[in-house]
Amino acid sequence: MRRRPDRLLLALLFLGMMPGMVAGEILYYEATYQGLFSAGQPLKIAAISLETGQPDADDPKLFESVMRVTSQPYGLVEKHFPFRVRYRSLWSGRAPGVRAMEIYEKTRRTRHEIIWVDRKAGRMQRFRPRGKHAGEHLFPVLLQRWLPEGQSFRFHKYGRHAVPPGMQDWLSMLQAVRNRELGPGKVFRYAATDGKHLYHYRVKVESRRLLAVDGRSLWTWKLRFDATEEGERGAAHRPVYVWISDDRDRAPVQFESRHPLGRFTIRLSAAAASAFQ
Repeated sequence: MRRRPDRLLLALLFLGMMPGMVAGEILYYEATYQGLFSAGQPLKIAAISLETGQPDADDPKLFESVMRVTSQPYGLVEKHFPFRVRYRSLWSGRAPGVRAMEIYEKTRRTRHEIIWVDRKAGRMQRFRPRGKHAGEHLFPVLLQRWLPEGQSFRFHKYGRHAVPPGMQDWLSMLQAVRNRELGPGKVFRYAATDGKHLYHYRVKVESRRLLAVDGRSLWTWKLRFDATEEGERGAAHRPVYVWISDDRDRAPVQFESRHPLGRFTIRLSAAAASAFQ
């Protein structure tokens, strides 16, 4: 499946989530684009906040990560292509894998969807405010707190593919990688979903290098993420590169992907916090 530039950016942002953060910690990033539409110059296009917590005090292995993205601080982007994104993931460290996802995208139009991973039935259930098959499946009680007061979601349809054992989303996959022993040449493989499609990822550790990150130098591991889509031929998207700090935190500090129209980069930036205050 070939992605439009905006879809590629969103995929890259989702990979940028921090599911391994200490509960309650918030980190901030800034996204830039450099290419045809910026006359070859770096153009800041989005501020990103990333927060992880534990929604159930009785289940210390259940985590919830929330990413918020906005173009609001950047006048040129806000004028021609304004966007707001919220991506939420519920995932488990006990039986690794994703449990539920929320995707909210507001560009020229709005998309809002919640996906429940029914592991017993082996299928993904997709819910929307105006679902096509109301009553076929009830909205999960566990996710009621995700809905604004007075709002209801109805069953829309199933995901395209059966749920394989250990299926991740982009967030929980990154967490799984962070918990592996990293070293040059090591390769890991994962099945991951965006709630609709099923992808097969190959993650390779390419090198260890010193990287300038938000005013300081850090030793990092550079990883390459490649994917194919179930039932499709060829690459699902161009390679995504992720730099993970080689320290106790194993924090993703930079992300990059090239596209025929330009290069998208996301870097850790404390200054981006002002966009959310």
